[in-house]
Amino acid sequence: MTDFLETVTGARWLVGVLGEAAAPPWWRSQASLPTGQRILARLFPRTALAASLQTTGRAALIEHDARIGRHGVFHLFRLPVADEAAWDEFLRGSEAERVLRPLATLESQDQRLAALRSVAARDAPAEAIGPQRAGSIQELRRGRALGQVCALYAAGFAAGRPVYPYLDAR
Repeated sequence: MTDFLETVTGARWLVGVLGEAAAPPWWRSQASLPTGQRILARLFPRTALAASLQTTGRAALIEHDARIGRHGVFHLFRLPVADEAAWDEFLRGSEAERVLRPLATLESQDQRLAALRSVAARDAPAEAIGPQRAGSIQELRRGRALGQVCALYAAGFAAGRPVYPYLDAR
């Protein structure tokens, strides 16, 4: 379960910061960008990266829910309740800092996109736009769907078109 939580944490960070820095932004927050990180570091000196991820994640969740809906589907920023509870617990621990610190030091969009592609499935779509089915929640837990989700995001960021991968509940 820890590997799953580490991968979700990394994917949420990369997608969150790429979405904030996209032109135009995919969601309205700047918590993962340098200015936002400096502000959060003053407010939350020990947990600034986690606070940044939670703030960005909330903005992304709102945008995804508006585009996809909330019933019968999940997405990177809204997992089943048990998975979200485990992720919240993980984010409070020291392991989250170990995962987030190297990702927070990536300076360019190209570096962030390359890091996202390293998690993405190899059979990635060439192009994607809007809501896209990436599998089921059971496939996510088995490790199959998260790569597809990341591949869809990577294709969207590369094309400059918002994409919202989702997972069926069944």
